[in-house]
Amino acid sequence: MAGITSTGLGSGLNISSMVSQLVQAERAPFAARLDRQEAEIQSKISSFGNFKSALSAFRDSLSALKNLSSFQKIGATSSDSSIVSASAESNADLGNYKIEVKQLAQSHALATGYFASANAVVGTGTLTLKFGTTDYTPPVDATPGSYNGFTQNPDKGTLTLEIDSSNNTLSGIRDAINNAKAGVTAVIVNDSGGSRLVLNSSETGAENSLQISVADDDGNSVDASGLSVLSFNAAAANLQQTQMALDSKIVINGLEVTNASNTIKDALKGVTLNLQSAQSEKIVNVSVSQSNDDIKKLIEGFVKSFNELAKTDRSLTGYDAAQKAGGILQGDPTVRGGMGQLRSELGRFIQGLEGSAKTLAHIGIRTQRDGTLNLDSSKLNEALNADRSSVAALFAAIGRPTDSGVIYSSNTVDTKPGTYAVNITQAATQGFLNGGAVNSLVVDGDNDTFKIKVDGVLSADITLTQATYSNHAALAAEIQSRINGDSALKAKGISVGVSYDDVNNRFVIQSKNYGSESQVEITQVDINSEATLGLKLASSSTEGTGGMDVAGSIGGLEATGKGQELTATAGDAQGLKLLISDTKTGDRGEVGFSRGLIERLDKVLAGLLDSKGAIKARTDGLEKNLEKIQESRERLESRMSDFEKRLLDRFNKMDALLGQFQSISSYLSQQLAALPLANQNKK
Repeated sequence: MAGITSTGLGSGLNISSMVSQLVQAERAPFAARLDRQEAEIQSKISSFGNFKSALSAFRDSLSALKNLSSFQKIGATSSDSSIVSASAESNADLGNYKIEVKQLAQSHALATGYFASANAVVGTGTLTLKFGTTDYTPPVDATPGSYNGFTQNPDKGTLTLEIDSSNNTLSGIRDAINNAKAGVTAVIVNDSGGSRLVLNSSETGAENSLQISVADDDGNSVDASGLSVLSFNAAAANLQQTQMALDSKIVINGLEVTNASNTIKDALKGVTLNLQSAQSEKIVNVSVSQSNDDIKKLIEGFVKSFNELAKTDRSLTGYDAAQKAGGILQGDPTVRGGMGQLRSELGRFIQGLEGSAKTLAHIGIRTQRDGTLNLDSSKLNEALNADRSSVAALFAAIGRPTDSGVIYSSNTVDTKPGTYAVNITQAATQGFLNGGAVNSLVVDGDNDTFKIKVDGVLSADITLTQATYSNHAALAAEIQSRINGDSALKAKGISVGVSYDDVNNRFVIQSKNYGSESQVEITQVDINSEATLGLKLASSSTEGTGGMDVAGSIGGLEATGKGQELTATAGDAQGLKLLISDTKTGDRGEVGFSRGLIERLDKVLAGLLDSKGAIKARTDGLEKNLEKIQESRERLESRMSDFEKRLLDRFNKMDALLGQFQSISSYLSQQLAALPLANQNKK
């Protein structure tokens, strides 16, 4: 009997159900408490997610206000953008301009005669392409064309191509030209007459026309057969000019202006004119003016985004009097502390400002009783119209030099707000090389090749065009063009200017860069280069003069110069970088520097939002609490399992005992019923 384990067999009771109910009754209060804790933590994690999203949206609204360029926009409008459209930079001169477009710029285009196909062989030899101004009269009816002269553009490189059996077809020459990427494109045009090679200067303007010289392997470089069919120069104009290189011509307020491009950037300070079509005598009005609309939109977006954040904060931490309940994050130190820091920054004076606007209240932004911001648009308009730069300084980090030749570049986290005096003791200079005496304008096989090192970069062999040059300027242009066309120098963005010093009868080669790294050195020459052209090796008596970095002080302390940039390395101005754009020395005024509101707000937000920020630390703590709750659940289930086993054991023993009692009772009843007295009583 004692070995019976099936519950209820002895007593007839549903012991399994009874035990289950008792266990559930024991578990319920503990499980309910854990459920409440888990739900509360999950709700807090979700609420922190909402708070973090609102903070991120507010931080996004700061990004544009952080950039000084957002406050420097100037607008340009055109009365007829189909003729000329316009845009303006922050330094543009304001005004209204009457513009007439008389002629559009166009590029130079040349075409060969017909070939049987793109695979037709042209010839072999050397092609030399130069850019400059071509004086050419096209043929008219029976009058042949006349090539009258060419003036090289020294700012453009010279392209030299070797044409051999691997690329001597029409298509091979096309590919060789295009692969060189030297400012000229080549295409093949097919029609019923056959295939023609068309060459087009990549840039418009009269100074960017093409001169093509040929050294034909067939021995005749001017006839109309072999590679010389591509000649277009004074000796042979075998190509057809299909489009003349032209400058654009416009009239601005009665003054005629020419330009190599249809995008004119230097006629009006800070204004770009995009010419679309030429219509003589049609006047287009272009207006250049300050526009505050974009700035107002940014500031309005800033106020709106903060108010969204404030509303989120109020819903999470405020008290609902009607419901008599506080927000899920009410009293949370992370949220309360973060919002407190943001509101504190919004109300602070901006250190280092000298204008009329030093707080947000000065431009019409005030905090209301509910914690949101209110923007007075009329006061903002007044502030922008009175002093836009002061409004910009409220938000963005900015340096304001008093000298127009000093330009603020950047700062570091070490730069403190303040006003710093600038003094220049040495202006930046460019490295240059003075050549020897120029005794000939003839370039031949004995003086046409040299190598040069500019700013530490060594060129490949530079080969001048063999010719007798008409004057020193033409030869200087050839030297400059060849140097600037070198692939090694071009790859590093290095270029030079070459001029003729008529007082000392020498060529001067000058690097376009500034500073101590700016140097010019000739490393290899031909046998007669020094005697005829004055191009000397560095070991000769006349050597290159290296450039010098700018030197001076910022805030009374010596600063470090590199090229034209002067950077403060000590004191409160540490990290302040200025560009000294001219050669003046001595006192150069002051630079007022302020950090602005946005940088401080962003620092607070970073402390809240970054991967190791306060919100991440808070939610990590809540996640750990969830893990602890899960551990508590597991312990509860283990305890309930033990409890259930104990109950089942006790009830089974009780059930077995009841079974024994029932068996004894039944036995006794049978025995009593069998006694004689029991039978007599029945009778």
